[in-house]
This record gives sequence, structure tokens and C-alpha cells, in this order.
Amino acid sequence: MTDIAPTEPERRIRPEFEPYLALLPFLGSLMGPRTEIVLHDISDLTRSIIAVENGAMSGRSVGGPATDLVLKILQNHDYLERDFLTNYLAQSQSGGYFRSSTFFVRDEAGAVIGMLCLNVDDGPLHEARQLLESITQTTGLLKSSEQRPTDDDRGRETSGWENSGRRAPHGSTEMAEVAERLSLSVDELTRDNVARTVARLGVDGSRMTPEEKIQAVRELDSAGIFLMKGAVAHAALALHVSEPTVYRYLKLARGQR
Repeated sequence: MTDIAPTEPERRIRPEFEPYLALLPFLGSLMGPRTEIVLHDISDLTRSIIAVENGAMSGRSVGGPATDLVLKILQNHDYLERDFLTNYLAQSQSGGYFRSSTFFVRDEAGAVIGMLCLNVDDGPLHEARQLLESITQTTGLLKSSEQRPTDDDRGRETSGWENSGRRAPHGSTEMAEVAERLSLSVDELTRDNVARTVARLGVDGSRMTPEEKIQAVRELDSAGIFLMKGAVAHAALALHVSEPTVYRYLKLARGQR
């Protein structure tokens, strides 16, 4: 059953979303229970989810926030050059991986007002591929022919999740970078993104130079994190500065672009 936002006055669903609401149960039935379908209204990023089918897959529900990828798309205006994104890697807060795609919902003027997202759990397919590989694998009979595959060989034999050097979901050898994390709350979304940005710079926030802190703020701004209410407070805590200082760093970061 599709979880749909109530139509109270403060959360009126725009007419443009009506056709997409009708699509959710159809897509859920077509794709099956291992596909989550989510409809976002970006007019309120703190509770952008207005409808969900198979939401138990990621644990999200109506009233949930936008994802980090949605913020990045809006901040960098990726929707100006394309109508959709397909087959990127997403991860839920519980650690599950999904093959995800996003379609941009537009109004009559062509402005993006929402996004229709599909998150597919391909776990059983990866497990089936592993099983087939294990029972069809051949080995040389002579010691001289018992050679381990090279990295290049593995790269040619692996498809789907490519070129990251980390373990992939469901045991495949490689996987792409996670493009999206399916957060359950606004605090979780902002806190996790701030923490990952600081960690990526390799220096604890308390020991960063002002230049490194400006770089951290620049990266967070590029990711669209400051579109979310409360993000400045999370950044200030992680960087061991005041909120006014974060605003000053943000002004400097934007002036240096």
C-alpha cells in the first residue's frame, strides 16, 4: 500500500503531483517488493517525501527529508541539463545498498518542483551471479597454469559496480562510489554529511587551520547542505567555531569561487 501525505491545508499536494501519485502503486506492483518508490516535493526539503511505496526497504516514510543527493542536485542545478539520473549507487542508514534512479518532476513552466526516485535492491541478482561464477569457474591442471588473476583480469570480469577498490554489497568484488544516502531525519542528514566532510579532509575540526575550515565549509556548500535548516549549527559544532564564524567562512568560500 502506498503511503501518501495527508492533504491538510499546510501540506497541500500540488496538482502536478497527481499523475505521479497514481504511478506509485503501479510501479510497486510492476517492480515488486524489492523496489522502493519515493515521491519528493522540494518546496519543503525538511519533509520532502509526500508518497512512498515499499518504504520498509530503507525505513523512510512520508514526512521524511530530502537526501544528500537531492540537495546536491538543487545546489548545482544539475536538472538544467538533464531530465533524469539513472543507475547510481545509494545506501540506506541500515547499510543496505540500492541501484537508484531519479526523474525530475516539473511544472508547466519547466521548473523542477519534485523528484520521483526508484531504489532497487539487486542483492539476489548479485548472489545468483556469484553462484554461477563459483560453479562455472575452471582451473588449470598443471602447477604452471595455476596463476592468480591479475587486477586487470578482475576489472574485465567484473561488471555493474565499478572502480572503487572497496567491497561491494552482496559480496561482489568492486563497487562504485555511493552517490546518495537515504537519511531518515534532517538531523541525521546534516550531521552525517558534516562528519563525512570533516573526516575526508583528514584533520579533526579542533585542529584545522582557518583555511582548512573554509575548505570544509566550501565542500558542504557545494553539496547543498546549507539548504537545510540547522546545518550551520552542525557545521559550527564539528569545526569548533561559532555559528557567525561559519557564516563568515561561507561568505569567504563563495567569494573565492
